[in-house]
Amino acid sequence: MNKQLPILTQAARFLQKIAFSQLPVDVTFTAKRAVLDYIGVAIAGCDQAVANNLRHWAIQRSVGGSASVIGYEIRLDVENAALVNAAAGHALDFDDTSWATIGHPSTVIVPALLALAEAEKKSGKNLLTAYIAGVEVAHKIADLMMPEASENGWHTTGIFYTLGTTAAACQLLGLDEVVTTHALALSLSRSSGIRSNFGTQAKPYHAGMAAKAGLEAVSLAQSGITASATALEGVDGFIQCYASESLAKKVRSMAKPVMFGIAWDISNKGYAFKKYPNCSGNHPACDLMLTLVEEKTIDWQQVESIHCGVSLLGPKELVCHQPKTPVEARFSLEYSLASALIYGQITLEEFTQDKITDTRIQAMMACITMSVDDDLAKLGFIGTAPIKIWITLKNGECLFFENDLAIGNPEKPFYDHDFTEKFNKCTQGKMTISDSNNLLGMLFNLENITYIDLITQLIRRESHPSNPEQ
Repeated sequence: MNKQLPILTQAARFLQKIAFSQLPVDVTFTAKRAVLDYIGVAIAGCDQAVANNLRHWAIQRSVGGSASVIGYEIRLDVENAALVNAAAGHALDFDDTSWATIGHPSTVIVPALLALAEAEKKSGKNLLTAYIAGVEVAHKIADLMMPEASENGWHTTGIFYTLGTTAAACQLLGLDEVVTTHALALSLSRSSGIRSNFGTQAKPYHAGMAAKAGLEAVSLAQSGITASATALEGVDGFIQCYASESLAKKVRSMAKPVMFGIAWDISNKGYAFKKYPNCSGNHPACDLMLTLVEEKTIDWQQVESIHCGVSLLGPKELVCHQPKTPVEARFSLEYSLASALIYGQITLEEFTQDKITDTRIQAMMACITMSVDDDLAKLGFIGTAPIKIWITLKNGECLFFENDLAIGNPEKPFYDHDFTEKFNKCTQGKMTISDSNNLLGMLFNLENITYIDLITQLIRRESHPSNPEQ
C-alpha cells in the first residue's frame, strides 16, 4: 500500500519551505528572463481585440481597484487585472513555452503575481520566488500526466497553470499547509481549456481564465472553502479525468514522493522563448525557411510547391490552412512559410489584414501542403515541432531540408541581447524609449526591486495603440 502523503499536501509543504536564498542561480536567471519576456509581449498585446474585449468586460464587474492593467491608466481588482493582463500576454502567441506541459507558463502565472504583489506591497524577490515555486509545482505534476492530457485535446496552458497560479499565490502570501492544500485542490476543479478553440480569441482567454481562476481558488480557501487533498491522484480525480484512469492508478501506487525542488524543471527541461509571434509549432519551419531566403538558396518566384512533414501535434495546433485574420494566421504553417518567402521576415508587422490578403501570399499558401511524417510520428506526441520540407521548383528541381528544433530553446538559446531586442520591438510605440529602457533595466535586476509597484506604475501608463487587429 502506498504510504506517501497526498501529492497536493507534498506540494503545500514544498511551498512553505522554499526560500529565494536557496534557489539555484540558473533557476533565478531563467525566471527573470521569463518575467521580462512576458511583460514585453503583454505590452505589445495590450491593445489586441481579445485584451480590449476582456478589459471592457472586466471593468463592468471589477470590485475595487488595487491592481494595474497593462497599457492603461485604470485599476481593477486583483483577479480581473490578472485575467486581462494574462490574455494580453498570450494575444500575440509570442510568449514562452514549457516542454513539461507544451503550454505557456509565464503568461498565466506572472500577471497573477504582478496583480497580487502590487496589492500586497511585495518585492521583486518575493515575486520571483513565488513564480519559480508555482512553475515547479505545475510542471512536476504535469510530468505525471503528460503527454496524455494534451493528446486528449486539453489546452495545457489552461489546465496546468490554474494550479501553477494557485501554488505561486499561496507561496507569495505565506499561507499554511491546510489552506494551501485546499486552494490547490480547488484550482483543479477550476482548470479548463480545449484545443478546438485554437485560432480564436478563446485561446488567449484560456490564459486569462487560468490566472483568474487560480487566484479565485486561493481566496476561496482563505474564506474557509475546503476541498480534497487527493483531488489530483484520487479516484475520479484530476489525473484520471484529464489523462487516464491507468495513469491515476500508477500515480497512487508510486513508492516515492514527487521531487519538488529537486532537478528544477525550469532549468532541467527549460523554456522555449519565441523569436516569432505565432504558434510555436511553426518555429522550426520559420527558422529553416528564413535561413534559405537569407542565404538566397531559393526565391519565392521559383517555387512550384512545398510539402511539409510534421510531427503528431502539428495538425492539432496548426489548424488554419487558409487564414483570413491575424489571429488565424498565427496558427497557419502555410502563412508562416509564405511570409518568410515573400516578406523575408516573420515579425509583428506581418500579422496584419493587408499582409495576409496580399495576392502573392494567397497564391503561395495555396501551393503549400502539410501532413504527418511517418518518421516524425515515431517520436510521439512532442511539442518541439520538428519539420521536414520538400520544395519543388518551377524548373523541376526538388530540394529537401529539415530542422529539429527552433531558436530560443535551451539548445539554441536566446542571449540577453536577444531578449533586449525583442523587448524593444514589443514596446516600440507603446512606451517612451526612456521608460522602456528603465523598465528593462529593472526587469533584468528584478530581485533588487523593493516594491513591485515600481514596475507596474510604468507598465500601466497610457499606451497609444494603432488600429488593433481583430
